Amino acid sequence: MRLSTGRKTRYGRWSSARRSAAFAASLGVLLGACGPVRTPAPVTPPVSGEVPLVRVGVLVDSAQVELGAATAFSLIDAASGELLAREPAQTRVRVTRDPAGGLVVSAGGSTYPVRERLTLRPENDGMVLISGAPYRGTVTVVPGARGVTAINVVDMESYLLGVVPFEIGRVGEELFEASRAQAVAARTYAMRFLGRRSALGFDVFATVDDQVYGGAGGEHEPVSAAVRATRGELLTYRGEPIEALYHSTCAGVTAAIEEVWPEVPRPYLRSVVDTNPATGEAFDVSSSRFRWTTTWTADELQTILNRTLADSLSSTGVRGPGAIRSFEIDRLTPSGRIGAMRIITDNGDFIVGGDRIRWIFPTPVGTILNSSKFDLRIESDTRGQLRTVTAEGMGWGHGIGMCQVGAMGRARAGQDYRTILSAYYRDTVLTRLY
Repeated sequence: MRLSTGRKTRYGRWSSARRSAAFAASLGVLLGACGPVRTPAPVTPPVSGEVPLVRVGVLVDSAQVELGAATAFSLIDAASGELLAREPAQTRVRVTRDPAGGLVVSAGGSTYPVRERLTLRPENDGMVLISGAPYRGTVTVVPGARGVTAINVVDMESYLLGVVPFEIGRVGEELFEASRAQAVAARTYAMRFLGRRSALGFDVFATVDDQVYGGAGGEHEPVSAAVRATRGELLTYRGEPIEALYHSTCAGVTAAIEEVWPEVPRPYLRSVVDTNPATGEAFDVSSSRFRWTTTWTADELQTILNRTLADSLSSTGVRGPGAIRSFEIDRLTPSGRIGAMRIITDNGDFIVGGDRIRWIFPTPVGTILNSSKFDLRIESDTRGQLRTVTAEGMGWGHGIGMCQVGAMGRARAGQDYRTILSAYYRDTVLTRLY
């Protein structure tokens, strides 16, 4: 899988070992500059019997937040514990940031200054409303860097009711075991990363930056039953919750974490061949992105790479790319993903690879590339000028941990959730925390 042009690299005619070191250094520069940032994982040791609370950043640093509740509710200055007001159901509350860094709370014709934190607590286990959408638990609002942040504070099991349908989909009873596996993975992820975003005042985002969370409005009963059936269960390795990463489609083989991100290996995040031994087919063959194709014109790629490579190199002093000439895939990882690819330009060659390649090469409409598992088809004109580049790929997501469509395929093949989890997260122990 190599498209050779015979051009020497920007590093000159070095020995292969020295050239590899240079490539690795260049790759490190690019990987560190585009796409989501991996942060160290705080470890939260399980405490038997306790159902933890999760603080979910629903709206982060928004210009304003509109709140309410389906029942009567209290507004509380959370720092002092002072009751500010008790309002009837459906009263609209508007919260903004004042110039001094505190909060301005407007409700029922009155305005209340709050210095640090506002909590809205509904009565009789009612639902809170954030921008009109219902959520279980309570909501706390804190000042952000420029605006205000609304945080849903909810117990772990209620949180999962609003996560699992968005992550596995609104599936039916025929995929109950896949839903149970997703519930355990999502619970484990949340336990592992409690406190991860503490600098922002919460634990996890309500988006793909952590786990997609839609609150009570997104709950789906067949999936909710799977959450209840696994209450308190999570995966541990040596007594600690694992980093239960997951993704949509692995195209028949998952990736070890070190193939995709510059991370140390995890014993439980190894590459797994995800095919059905009875049929020889990949368990996730039904995915709409099992195979995919994306094509760019030369002009589109030039515009894209001028931006993404400039972002990557802005702190290095290295010039951005000149005219794009061609591409070479130099190295594949053991699971078939791109480990190193050269972008050949008038200003030299730039090396990219790993999962960040998906942000270096967004699609023409601006979305990230489906996966880093692809081959290239390059078309040039009669003068050798680049015309189009086509990525012929497989899979969707980073490829690490549980393959969600693969889990569905395993469930259809009769596997239970314990078998599914042990297939993707090797050497882990299914533990009941509470």
